[in-house]
Amino acid sequence: MGSRNTGLLSGRDGWSDGARARRLPGRLFLGQSFRAPKGRGISSSAGHGEIPLRSAHRNANSDIRPPTVPLPAPRFVAILRLLAALAGLLWATGALYAAGTLVFVSDRDGSREVYSVNSDGTALKRLTRSPAADYRPTWSPDGKRIAFVSDRDGDQEVYAMNADGSAPANMTRCPSFEDFPAWSPDGKWIAFDSDRTGSQNIFIAPADAPAKGAPPARNLTPDNSWNSQAHWSPRGDTIAFLSDRLHNQEIMACAPDGSDLRNLTRHDAMDLDPSWSPDGTQLAFRTHRDGNIGIYICDLATLGLRKLTNNWCWNEEPSWSPDGKRLAFSSCPGQYRQLFFINADGSGQQQITVGPPNCWGARWSPDGTQIAFLSDRTDDIRLYVMNLDGSGMVEVSHGVVEDLSMEWRPVRK
Repeated sequence: MGSRNTGLLSGRDGWSDGARARRLPGRLFLGQSFRAPKGRGISSSAGHGEIPLRSAHRNANSDIRPPTVPLPAPRFVAILRLLAALAGLLWATGALYAAGTLVFVSDRDGSREVYSVNSDGTALKRLTRSPAADYRPTWSPDGKRIAFVSDRDGDQEVYAMNADGSAPANMTRCPSFEDFPAWSPDGKWIAFDSDRTGSQNIFIAPADAPAKGAPPARNLTPDNSWNSQAHWSPRGDTIAFLSDRLHNQEIMACAPDGSDLRNLTRHDAMDLDPSWSPDGTQLAFRTHRDGNIGIYICDLATLGLRKLTNNWCWNEEPSWSPDGKRLAFSSCPGQYRQLFFINADGSGQQQITVGPPNCWGARWSPDGTQIAFLSDRTDDIRLYVMNLDGSGMVEVSHGVVEDLSMEWRPVRK
């Protein structure tokens, strides 16, 4: 298989290098089962749906034992159905679910739609149902809602829906171009791109924006430059974003009210793929400086920069492990892009996948035991999950993934 030009695209930024043409873009649920309770009077040899009555009997050392009262089969089935319905309600509202859930986008049903699936590939579920394009899904921090982008109302807007796909609501309500939704860590705000002022800027709006009396969206970057792709720090006190206000693409940061604007990358070369460390003290990013494409880390306290990767390859899409000790990233040491791990201090680089095919877009599971990623090993782009040593690889999307964004459901703390 030849090299594919997917290597020229960042899975997060959605733009081709050297241009910012808009791309029509593009995370797993656990099913529940119930076992009949063990108890006296239920025979292991009973047929399906039967709960036989144990016969009364007498022996030499005992009195007559009363028969076990049977539970009528229809009532038993009704109880199981009630429990299943209750579990489904708890799951849909986010009150009950297991980690290991991903959302992603596919056009298998004729239009780009948001789907969910288990990390083992089971329980594939379509969450959106619209002839329009729905894409870029992202979980709320509590795992109860999903924000996404859609043009179902005639223009591109940010929507949010419940985790089961119910109650979709337009969050932005503006006849302009909105994109790249990002939840604040407390789940109260959604940041997004908008060109409603004539240039593309970062706005934030309350996560209950459709509610009556909600305050209007606020522009955090009120200038005539291009600003895009907000990334909230885990502490919620800083928003990093891409900007060309200095006539090249840098990663800037500001407070959630737009104050304390800082240039984090400070170089004439292109910088992108920002990724926060779990404690919010460091930001990894991809840079085109040094004559190649490498990964650097910025210390937010000092704004000091250090080079993480030291090779001649194309390196991109850094993703921190949940414990902050390692990063996953994609690199192209030969003809194909592959996945690597590296310690946060730059030591211990380890290749996880071997090409062909191309593998990229690594995302850590919340418990840090698995990696989700994209691959073209079937000649089209699909979503896979594997263990950290590369074993147990499963194709979970069961079809083409049409958007380069996918995300694990957060673990409630």
